[in-house]
Amino acid sequence: MTISKAIFLFLFTLTVIAVSSQEKKAANYDLDPIEYSMVHNAKLALENPEITSVSMGVYKEGKTFTGYYGEIDKGKGNPADDNSLFEIASVTKSFTGILVAQAVLDGKISLKDDIRLYLEASYENLEYAGRPIQIQDLLTHTSGIRRDLSPTLAKQFSLEATAAEKEAIATYDRENLYADLQAFQLDTIPGSRYDYSPVIGPELLALVLEKSYQKPYEELLNELIVKKVGMQNTHLNKPEIDQKLLVNGYTVEGNLVSPQPLIMSGAGYALKSNVPDLLKYVQYLLESSSPVIQEMRKPLFYDEEEGDQYGYFWQLGEDNFMHSGGTNGGTIWLIVLPKYNTGLTVTFNSNGGKINRWINKIAGDLLDDIENFPRKNPYFPIREALIENTDNGIQHYKALKDENPADYYFEDANMLNQIGYQLLGKERVPDAIKVFQLLVSEFPNMANPYDSLGEAYLINEQYDLALVNYKKALELNPDSDNAKKMIQEINKLKEER
Repeated sequence: MTISKAIFLFLFTLTVIAVSSQEKKAANYDLDPIEYSMVHNAKLALENPEITSVSMGVYKEGKTFTGYYGEIDKGKGNPADDNSLFEIASVTKSFTGILVAQAVLDGKISLKDDIRLYLEASYENLEYAGRPIQIQDLLTHTSGIRRDLSPTLAKQFSLEATAAEKEAIATYDRENLYADLQAFQLDTIPGSRYDYSPVIGPELLALVLEKSYQKPYEELLNELIVKKVGMQNTHLNKPEIDQKLLVNGYTVEGNLVSPQPLIMSGAGYALKSNVPDLLKYVQYLLESSSPVIQEMRKPLFYDEEEGDQYGYFWQLGEDNFMHSGGTNGGTIWLIVLPKYNTGLTVTFNSNGGKINRWINKIAGDLLDDIENFPRKNPYFPIREALIENTDNGIQHYKALKDENPADYYFEDANMLNQIGYQLLGKERVPDAIKVFQLLVSEFPNMANPYDSLGEAYLINEQYDLALVNYKKALELNPDSDNAKKMIQEINKLKEER
């Protein structure tokens, strides 16, 4: 997993906040590789003052690991635990996708069914250029039904919604949906373009499922997934339980956010669950022999513009399938890796600002660590040593690499690159240069280390050395527009001196 230099600077120029005793106890780095990854990635996230609570779970080859870091409410010292419930937001859609896959296998529906077969009016407006909206279009967010279908639901996730708008949202029902569908004007060929539908697409599929099985969506959900998997703490709407166990969610400004009200069936966003239950779900997705899981993983749409592939609401990767979600006061990732018989979930009880970048990074780093298991990521001890004393840290890097080749993986050039940019962000330019010099010596055949070292020399006004390194970067990567641009700028600076 790689991220841009701009994001490096954002991610690593942050104020370190206090961490829980659980995290302090783990500072010796002598942990099981999975626990090691969870603890230290959580510590990294908690350096961002906008994040106060990180909850993680990993299922790997029959074993489960859970970890809860920070505190739910700032200053209260109340970490989450195995009983804590989270709004899993759009991860709910993955459950709806499984129900649709089951309906396909049961012969109740077909992926190419015109959705109007399940609506009570004609809805001539729900086709474009002779192509109607099909069930598979709803599953892949390619129906052409935009978020602005409903002016009421357009405000559903808005923090600025007025009291009257909140009341309209809370009472929005299927009669309102039918009316909005009648007024909607489709303007794109269904199945041709990805356009995320947070509520309407899943709600239409819930309607299809209910008509196909003659059962409410919630009953189907409980019967075909929740009870079968043993997810005893996963539900759509149990206010008496939610009031006790649902974690508080916050904006990045620290403002408490109310939970999302249940609208219609809630098929797109409304499930609550906890980390142990989500790991049961992961295990089911990995190890169930049910044909529905294989059907659910079939690719249905490839987004050529973004390079992403989608199945039954899942985003499908080469070695994984995943879904993320977010409310105004929380974010979540659920990722399944069949190749490694592993899956994971990461949850923050905050959202907004750059929180999504952070959870993407933490989830991505956990993925990397799982792929490199049982070797550990040396970033954490190396970062600590280099920040404390760069010269000593370089010696620590070399010793750790020489003495522990089987315990840590050092093949990722981004590790030193990240630390170098963190030092640049702290205006410790000479120290950053030393780290980038180490990076170049470790990866002499890669262009980016020379590019980074060139940038540090340029910041330090060592133009000749900057030029040498940018030229080497260009030699190794002749297509580097950045190196070409910087060489021109440095030559211009030298002429002006």
